[in-house]
Amino acid sequence: MDADEERLCKLLADSTNRTILTVLNEAAQDLSVNEIATELVSRNEAPSQPTDEDRLQRVMLSLHHNHLPRLAEAGVIRYNRDTHRVRYGAHTAVEPEWQELAGLDELLSRVRTKRKDDESEIGILEGREEVYEYCRGLADKAENELFLIYTSEELLDEACLPHAKHALDRGVDFHAGAKGADTRTFFRECLPEATVWDPQFDWMNNDSRELTISRLVFADRERVAIGLWDDSPSGGTKTELAMIGEGSTNPLVVLARELLGTRLDHLDYQSDDFLEGLPFET
Repeated sequence: MDADEERLCKLLADSTNRTILTVLNEAAQDLSVNEIATELVSRNEAPSQPTDEDRLQRVMLSLHHNHLPRLAEAGVIRYNRDTHRVRYGAHTAVEPEWQELAGLDELLSRVRTKRKDDESEIGILEGREEVYEYCRGLADKAENELFLIYTSEELLDEACLPHAKHALDRGVDFHAGAKGADTRTFFRECLPEATVWDPQFDWMNNDSRELTISRLVFADRERVAIGLWDDSPSGGTKTELAMIGEGSTNPLVVLARELLGTRLDHLDYQSDDFLEGLPFET
C-alpha cells in the first residue's frame, strides 16, 4: 500500500467522510457546502435537532476547513472554495465500497503501524492473531539478531516455528527467554540452534492485576513488539494488545534497548546449557 492509498484509507475510516461521499454519490450532481452540511445534520444519530442553526454552522465550518480540503487533496472529490460547490473527483462512477468494509478500523490499525517514514510513531495491534502476524514478520525481516521473551506457554504456536527456523537458516542469532521450564523445553526441542535462557527481570514476576507483559520480540535492535495481557473484566479469556515501533530512533525501540541493556550481549552466559555446565555443588 503506497502513501496515497494509506491516506485514502485513513480518510475513509472517518464516518463523516464516508457520509459525505455517500451524499455526493446519491445526489449524482454538484452540491453546496450548505446542502452537504444539512444532510450530515439530518443523518446524524446524535440527539440533536436537524434545524439547529448553530449546529449546522459548526458542521459547515468543519466541512470547509477540514473534511472537504482533505478529501479534495486525496482526489476523491473536487471542491471549489470560491463557489462552495462540491462534486466527486476521479471516482464519480465508483460504488462506495467502503460501506462494505466492516473491518476498516482493523485495516487502518495495520496501516498505521506499518509506516516507515516516521520513526517517532508507536503503533498498536489488537488481538492475538494480529500480534502473531506482526511478530512473524519481524522474524522474516531479521538480518542479524532475533531476541524474544515469552511470559506464558499460552503463547506457544507451532505455526511460528517455520519463521524462526528460516531466520536461523539465514544465520540470524536467535535468543529465546521464558520463565516457564516447559516453555524453555519447547524452544530447546523445536529450535536446538537457539540460545534459550531464564530471564531474570522483575517485570516477569509482576503479580499486579493491571496490564502485564505477555511477550517481547526485538529484531536487530531496531524493531520491537511488546505484547500486553488484557484480562477480561468478567474473568473470561485473555486478550492481547501490542505496542510496536520500528527504527533505531523510535522511542519504543530506544526504551527496549535501555531496559535490556548489556544483557543482550551476554545471553550465552545466561542460557540453561551454560548454567548446567558450571561446577556448582548441589
